[in-house]
Amino acid sequence: MHAEIKGATYEPQTPDEHIRGISLLLPVQERGGFVFLVAYTKKETEDAEVLLQVLMEQTRRLADSFGKESNPQHRFEQFLGALNETLAQYVREGRWQIPIEHLHALVGIVSTTEMYLSGTGELGVLFLHKKPSQRYQIFNLFRGLQTEQSLPTWEKTFAIVLDGDLHSGDVFCVSDKDLQRAIPPDELNHILSSLPPVGAVQKIRQYFALKDSLLLTILKVADESVVQTTGFQSSATPQSSLSVEAFNSTEEQTDRLLGDQRPKLSHLVKKVLAYVQPTSNNRSRILKELDSQGSFRDLLRRSARFGLRITSFLLRQGKKTVSKWFQLLKNKEGRTRVKTHLELKQRPFQGGFTSLFGRIRTAPASTKYLVGGVVVAAVVLVVGISTLSKSQARAAEEETYQRQLASIQDLMERAAGAVIYKDENQARSLYVNAQTLIESLPSNTPEREEHVQELKHDLQTALNEIRHLVTIPNPPLLADLETLTDGVFGNALILASGNLLVAGSDGRVYQYHRQEKRFDTIATATNTNSPIAMSQEDGRTYLLSSDGNISSVSFEDQTLNTLSTQDNRWIDLVAYANRLYLLRPSTETTEGQIVRFNISGSTLDGETDWITSRTVALDTAVSFTIDGNVYILMQDGSVSRFANGSEEGWNTSMVDPRLTQARKIWTNAESAYLYILEPSTQRIVVFLKETGAFVVQYRSDAFQGLTDFVVDESGYTIYVLAGSKLYSIAPSHLE
Repeated sequence: MHAEIKGATYEPQTPDEHIRGISLLLPVQERGGFVFLVAYTKKETEDAEVLLQVLMEQTRRLADSFGKESNPQHRFEQFLGALNETLAQYVREGRWQIPIEHLHALVGIVSTTEMYLSGTGELGVLFLHKKPSQRYQIFNLFRGLQTEQSLPTWEKTFAIVLDGDLHSGDVFCVSDKDLQRAIPPDELNHILSSLPPVGAVQKIRQYFALKDSLLLTILKVADESVVQTTGFQSSATPQSSLSVEAFNSTEEQTDRLLGDQRPKLSHLVKKVLAYVQPTSNNRSRILKELDSQGSFRDLLRRSARFGLRITSFLLRQGKKTVSKWFQLLKNKEGRTRVKTHLELKQRPFQGGFTSLFGRIRTAPASTKYLVGGVVVAAVVLVVGISTLSKSQARAAEEETYQRQLASIQDLMERAAGAVIYKDENQARSLYVNAQTLIESLPSNTPEREEHVQELKHDLQTALNEIRHLVTIPNPPLLADLETLTDGVFGNALILASGNLLVAGSDGRVYQYHRQEKRFDTIATATNTNSPIAMSQEDGRTYLLSSDGNISSVSFEDQTLNTLSTQDNRWIDLVAYANRLYLLRPSTETTEGQIVRFNISGSTLDGETDWITSRTVALDTAVSFTIDGNVYILMQDGSVSRFANGSEEGWNTSMVDPRLTQARKIWTNAESAYLYILEPSTQRIVVFLKETGAFVVQYRSDAFQGLTDFVVDESGYTIYVLAGSKLYSIAPSHLE
């Protein structure tokens, strides 16, 4: 089947329409495909125009140089290398002053049945894959680019390449708008799958205001085997010998027909008896045939001789065994009695074998042949029945296995459809059922084991999609404390006036230098107690140590000055509005409380219980944060909000998997989000602060030994402290 690729892009139709960026679609006639570019910047400036012009020129060069003999993958990788180098050189030369986070772009090649693309920023990129069942599976390709690339830089703007095969009916759509939010999912899916690209572009444009900007490119793989008839189209019928569906529909009938032709024991016995019946001259018909067929008679004769030899060998071995036992018993007491007993037992035994052996030797040759043939036939019959039974068992087991696979596929397709319709609860339930069936699948062969692993991977990917789980495989490592001091770990992290400060397990405070990507010691404690929390306000930094001491950091003499006496009940502190707040959980003898202190020079005074009304128990409290309101985090991930000392009716929504070992919470007055750290699952979970709705969760296998984190929302960065290492991630939920 030859696939034809059709494409269309949206261009402004009236002078009133706002032009936000560029949407370029260039046909490559010799390859039957397209080169495309969709790009815009967050702010429209003269520098942005220069940047977009460079992207457009480079893309046109790619289309002009993409010849018939070019390898799509190699050519696209060469193009990205040249494009990245050009952008980096222009930035170094000062052609524009645009943060990399302000650029949103996607560039790619579609050629015959292959597609290669790369991008940066945030765009809506949908891929509809048409399955043999005529259903569509929807993928968000840009999320794949964001997952692989954590922090883009101008040195390598387009760092990740996605590639894949195209099949008949597949649809690719890229836009600067979130089409799934603007258009009901079922309508969007119907538009993209049923209309040609030109019609789909015009239809989607109707969902937006006339003066709104819109960048949109749609590509669709058409099947040229679809023939035109009068008034309608019909698909060519595949050959039945190549059709899997036809094979499945006739499989049961084939099994039944084969079953009718299988050998049956009753038929074989009847035929043997018919041949063995004696005739007038006392010879059976089978013996007559043996006489007339010398070669077969020789075969039976050799078989009979072999059987006789085996029988004779067994008799000799039996005699030897009896003789050995007889010799052993001669030396024991009472041997006469035993010997007599053995002789009495041996005589019938030996007599029986001797008589049988004599009868066999004196039997006519025809009888020997007949007995040998019957023995051979019986052996063949037993082996055949055993083989047939095993074959039937394997066929039944394979049929059961295929039914299980079909059930799993059906559940996963229904779950994918539920995701399209935003019914995540239904999708989650279907995926859990599919997971149960996958766990019960047999994996007794390498092929089945590989298939099970593929199903588990697909299921995990789908579950991560509805869990809003963003996995970061290789987060950038900024610095490591062990390069400065062996065996030290980071216990607390803050962002103070643009500087990152880390409280180490050795009682020292370290500052991170961005240019040199290393730590420097800026303060040392007078004791060796390890700090457990750190807070900062207006250039003043405070530490809480494991023994309950509260200290302030003196950057002039690089020391820590103790502010209060020891109290080992504190577990967290926050500096806010020229006051210091400390969290104390409930114990058997003490009520949980947030205690407020006034900061007066190098001392703390005016100790006051801040919480005046609450219903929640604070016995599992682990951390708190302040933005005007106070948010207290419990170990099970639940959060209680307080305003003016009184608890409010506010809760966070469900997260999958549930939080069970939460440790740190963070927000500030400027943030619209609430962040929770759970070291045991190596993730950071984000909620909307206003409603408590779950937003997204970030996870990485690199986050070993998580202790603290801090968010720089203006810089689109989350800094994570894991053991002795400091990492950074680029959160996708920030716009």
